[in-house]
Amino acid sequence: MEEISLTEKDMLLLEKLQANCRKSLKDIAKEVDMPMSTVHEKIKRFEKNGVIKNYRALLDEKKVGFGVTAFIMASTEYIRGERTFQRNIGERVSSLPYVLETHTLSGDWDLIIKVKFKNVHELGKFVNERIRTLPGISKTVTMVSIDEIKEDTVLKLR
Repeated sequence: MEEISLTEKDMLLLEKLQANCRKSLKDIAKEVDMPMSTVHEKIKRFEKNGVIKNYRALLDEKKVGFGVTAFIMASTEYIRGERTFQRNIGERVSSLPYVLETHTLSGDWDLIIKVKFKNVHELGKFVNERIRTLPGISKTVTMVSIDEIKEDTVLKLR
């Protein structure tokens, strides 16, 4: 993946957009001390080259009934002849509902999967019926978060 060269103003603009992308171009331009047309062009360029991947609303999971956050560690079995088996299994896991993140790992575990559920019963059912039954998953360990200290989507750029 190609890294994009960012100026100090670019990083400031991206930080402002991460904090609140619903602000008007006029307000954002004022905050970053750039003309509105420049801000608009930079945003379009960031969208085109993939620096800005998407825009979405961040929900308060607890207010919509999803009070259980868990991390599932999974080991995979080598599938003969398949060089990218770990990634392929991760992609299958990622397509399941309630999966917010899936990462391939080095070390003792092959995947870490972040999920959110309404209750531990639904979590247990998901692990037993959806994760452990996937071809290529050999074992799992599920860790339930008991206290969220920080969860954020804002990347500090400078």
